[in-house]
Formats: sequence, structure tokens, C-alpha cells
Amino acid sequence: MIKPVFTIVLPIIILLTLSDDSRLGPIPALLLSLSFPLGLGIWELVRSRRVDISAAIGIVSVVLTGIIGLFELSPRWLAAKEAAVPVAFALFIIGSNYTGWPIVQMLFDRTLRRDKVREALDANGTTTAYRQLISKTSWLWAATMAASGVLRYFLALFIVTSDPGTKEFNHQLGEMTALRVPLVSVPVGILMMAMIWFMVRSTARLTHLPVREIFKWANRIPRFFPGHG
Repeated sequence: MIKPVFTIVLPIIILLTLSDDSRLGPIPALLLSLSFPLGLGIWELVRSRRVDISAAIGIVSVVLTGIIGLFELSPRWLAAKEAAVPVAFALFIIGSNYTGWPIVQMLFDRTLRRDKVREALDANGTTTAYRQLISKTSWLWAATMAASGVLRYFLALFIVTSDPGTKEFNHQLGEMTALRVPLVSVPVGILMMAMIWFMVRSTARLTHLPVREIFKWANRIPRFFPGHG
């Protein structure tokens, strides 16, 4: 619960209430608002001691927003940044399919009882079908991220129209951050949950195993997925 406070709530409050010259002023308020998600992202990377994709993307996005604000670039650069980060990640997902380390498989493997799954795939002759599932899921994830980029682009384009370095820019940035939750984060979150459900159900079908025998976390969730019994 603390992450939304640092990445959404506090930045919005700071941008909307402290950007006037009589208070912090536009640039200090902008930097202060960005310090919370930036600090949280760095802390998550240090704590996990590995490259956390979500934290890394967040850090890049925050830094680029800071650069646009400090150098008072056109607000169109903000719209371009909003689209570029998720679209670049979508391309990275697809590109990883053509290496020996597909990112979907790397992330999914962390949740699997891998030896048991591999034995079941070999026994059922579905190893190739599982690889195809990984590829299909990669494309679904990439499409979701690309859709996120398009939504974020148009949201920024229509909301943030003032020049950086002004309180109007900060206020509009705060409004955009608030609107991003219902207009982008919620729809994308629903699509991601649907993708995970598809991956889980398909893995159970290919292995002929109940979910509780496939995933390390399955015993901690309600009887929701097919085969979890």
C-alpha cells in the first residue's frame, strides 16, 4: 500500500499545493514531487539486489520527467516520454524472444516448480506447445504495454499544455498523474490480470497438473483457477 502513496498521492499533493511562488515554487515543487517515486525506485533496486524491471522503468520515467521540467522543454516532449517508455519496454519484450532468455519465461520461472513442470511437459509431449505459449504471452504483454503507451501519450497531450517551469505545468502534471490511474493503470491492470490468468490456465492444461502443483504461491490463494483443487 505504501507504493501508491509515494508514486501517486504525495507527488499529486505537492504539485497541486506547493507550486506557487509563495510556497516552494514550480521547479522545487517539481523536484520534490519526483524525489518520492525516484527514491522508492532506487530503494526497491537496492533491496532486491537484482534488476527489478518495474523499478527500473519507473526510475527512467521519473528522470526524463525531471529533465523535461528542468530544461523547460516543450510539453510535447512529456507526451513523447509517456509513450516512449512503455513502447520501448514492449520492444524489449519482443526482442527477448529472439534470444536465449525470453523475459516472460525468466519472470514466469520464478513462480514455477520448474522441475515438476518440465517433467510433466516432457511426459505429455507439450514442451514445444509451452514454448509457443511463452511466445504468445510475450506478444500479449508487449501489446498491453504498447496500448499503455498510446493511452499515456494522448492523456499527456491533452492535459499538459503549459510550458515547464510554471505552476500551470505542475498543476497539469498533477492532474495527469491523477487521471492516469482510472484511464490507464486500471485498464492495463485488468489486461495484465487476464494475461496472467491465460498463462496459468494454459500451463495447467499443457502439464495436466493442478495449479497448486505448478506454482509456488498456489496454496496461498483461494480456489480460483481451474485445476486448483
